[in-house]
Amino acid sequence: MTGVVAGRVTTRADIGAAAPARAAAISVIGSAIGAITDAEGRFRLEHVPAGPIVVRARLLGYRNAERAIRVTAGDTVRIAMVLVPEAQLLSAVRADTRSVDVEMFETRPSVGTLTLGAAAMAGVPKVGEADVVRVVQLLPGVIARNDYSTGLNVRGGEADQNLVLLDGHPIYNPFHLGGLFSTFMDATVGGIEMMTAAFPARYGGRLSSVLDVRSAEETRPGINATVDVSALGASAKLGGMFGDNRGMWSLAGRRTYADAVQRIFTDNLFPYHFRDMHGRASYAFPRDLTVVLTAYVGKDVLDANLAEFDTDTAPSRATQGNWAFDWGNRVLGATLTKTMGNVLLEQRVSTSSFSTLLNLADGAFSQRNQVRDLRASGSLRSRAGSHDAAVGYEVAAHRLRYASGSAETGTTDFDLVQRPRYGAVWMSDVWRLSPRWIVEGGLRAEALNERDWRAISPRLSAKYFLTPDFALTAGAGRVTQFVHSMAGDGPLRYFDIWLASDSFIPVATAWHWVGGLQRRMGEAASLRLEAYVKRYDRVLEANASDDPQRRGDEFFAAEGKSYGVDVLTRWHRGEGLGGWVSYSYGVSSRSRDGVSWWPGHDRRHDLDVVGTWRVSKYRLGARFGYATGTPYTPIVGQVARRMYDPSEDRWGTGEPRLFIEPLGGRRNGARFPSAHRLDLDASREFVARGATFAPYVSVVNAYNAQNVFVYLYNYSTDQPTRRGISQFPVLPSLGVRVVF
Repeated sequence: MTGVVAGRVTTRADIGAAAPARAAAISVIGSAIGAITDAEGRFRLEHVPAGPIVVRARLLGYRNAERAIRVTAGDTVRIAMVLVPEAQLLSAVRADTRSVDVEMFETRPSVGTLTLGAAAMAGVPKVGEADVVRVVQLLPGVIARNDYSTGLNVRGGEADQNLVLLDGHPIYNPFHLGGLFSTFMDATVGGIEMMTAAFPARYGGRLSSVLDVRSAEETRPGINATVDVSALGASAKLGGMFGDNRGMWSLAGRRTYADAVQRIFTDNLFPYHFRDMHGRASYAFPRDLTVVLTAYVGKDVLDANLAEFDTDTAPSRATQGNWAFDWGNRVLGATLTKTMGNVLLEQRVSTSSFSTLLNLADGAFSQRNQVRDLRASGSLRSRAGSHDAAVGYEVAAHRLRYASGSAETGTTDFDLVQRPRYGAVWMSDVWRLSPRWIVEGGLRAEALNERDWRAISPRLSAKYFLTPDFALTAGAGRVTQFVHSMAGDGPLRYFDIWLASDSFIPVATAWHWVGGLQRRMGEAASLRLEAYVKRYDRVLEANASDDPQRRGDEFFAAEGKSYGVDVLTRWHRGEGLGGWVSYSYGVSSRSRDGVSWWPGHDRRHDLDVVGTWRVSKYRLGARFGYATGTPYTPIVGQVARRMYDPSEDRWGTGEPRLFIEPLGGRRNGARFPSAHRLDLDASREFVARGATFAPYVSVVNAYNAQNVFVYLYNYSTDQPTRRGISQFPVLPSLGVRVVF
């Protein structure tokens, strides 16, 4: 009498961080029964004798894991196993285990595609606390405008041109107010996949990139907890498994407490905080049916009375009174997958929303923007011989509102509501023509009702192996975008406004071309070089002087071009030194009506060196960055703008405060100086009373480099002055992670 043993194996290279154990060897001790885990770490052992057995999991670089179970005849036992790193002294043997990078290198063109697991991101120096989006900014082709922004400018694209997904579900603004921190909590992130060019046909709706953030899997039985306390805030995550290890759940929350700390030192509070909640659950039903639920809620709150910051004798105005600034994202999604032999059926449904509200002086003036996205998508994938074919669909209904007015006076400047409906069907095939050739082709057909718009977007990429470890790659594709942000070209994003293409606002389109080479150097190291050209047939630029009473002037349609070279070399081991070196050279330009300019994110050279060193219970991290300056518009003069005061029937300059209007030179005609920065991080693990403690210290800008963020001008004196405001100064922070 026999039964079946099925389960999943994960690796844990750092406390609280789990990733699938791909190509791990699974065996039943004392028998010849065995298997190899797939890309998701899953395995299945059939014809296992009934009774007590011990299952062993082995993977190079990790300590063997064993699990004693009892097999019931005619039934399936499901188990979960976790592998932890261990230094190993090996004799001359051949290692056949494959990492996710090796698997992608061997089975897909993977043009412009980068993956990072939680272990690879651990140890990267932190700004207050670990932030996955700041790690993404250290990859080639991704530009960080300045220290104060987690926005992503990818290969010359704008910050709103990135499709950001949480477990495959879209999230519109993946950062908090001002862009200083992202919405993703470190303990909830299991890994990322970044696609920077010619992405597959199943992805649409953005011009520059796709960032898919995968939630961490909970693989420990019982109820477990991870707590993070940093200089910025505190977060906690609870999770566990249930249903004979068929299901898992996790719930995490975070709140900043800078507002609470201020109360200790001053009565002049700046009462701002943000909070996040993230939940995930999955369950594997019989007949290979799995359901996964993902939920996220984020909220920023700024309720302040700015008049309290003035002295008693200082006059105040309405705009210096009460401010209410709310900002938040919500995502709720479900994914159903079913395996039927070599066919995988997947269905997703989700609702995603973003809202922001600025309320001045208790209703004297308010401005709001709301985005609601209800979406369904599905795919059918089949792997047969040399083909991995797939077909799929995507439909979405949106509601966008952009309004401005005064509730106190009962006036409305404008109230624009859009209800676009979008649909797409796609097909793709990964074709292994021969041991040397892999080709991935796809076609995406799209339609938008608001503009009566339809388009066909082809995608094609290929890889040619010169040797088993050295390949040439190339790719091309057309991409489109019908939702756009009016945040503008400034260095920060305080009030984001999203609008959709309609009869007044066109759909943005671009073409990607990319070619490069990939080199594997064993399991632990790789080299990637890619050259790209991105041609914007139509890119939208926010009009800062749009007339609220006039439709159609919200954006200007411009043309654009970006080209450059990205280089990435990585090395990663369970112990010792790991990290990467990335370098990007890029040129980006825009033009309209015969006038050309460099956009504000046009950074020519960007170098990042990231190293993490794990030895026993210690982990050291360092990052050095060097970047040439981005463009800005210099101020060449200032004028005092006179205003009419009807109460006194006279013209003035806005007494008691002058209204000074700057006069700009050529648009983005100057550049900031080059910036450079060294960040350091160190932590150590302790085990006490059944819990693991990992205190850390992180220092941003260790040698206090004075990197210019913006210039302030003063033309009111005989000798005009220009004063530079620095980005992050030397910024130490402390924190601790506790896992129990």
